[in-house]
Amino acid sequence: MGAENYKVTLVDPRYVSTEDLTPVYRVDFWNENGDSSEHRIENATCVDDVLEWAEANRNGRQAVIWVEYSYEGGTGMCRLHGAEPTG
Repeated sequence: MGAENYKVTLVDPRYVSTEDLTPVYRVDFWNENGDSSEHRIENATCVDDVLEWAEANRNGRQAVIWVEYSYEGGTGMCRLHGAEPTG
């Protein structure tokens, strides 16, 4: 999907009721055989640091970056970067 298909709207920044300034990230590395290695990252200053760590440690593998979030049913993840080769 290209940028021409994005839905972009202005928002009132006050709609957010809380912020998590220390999110937990997950980096999944996928190799050419479809095998994955998952890593949980805490205490990162920002997502740029996680992207830098992933690039330094991917060793030719594909990296997918997630951020964890909590909800009533447990823990979920939101993909920030990359795509799983499994679809």
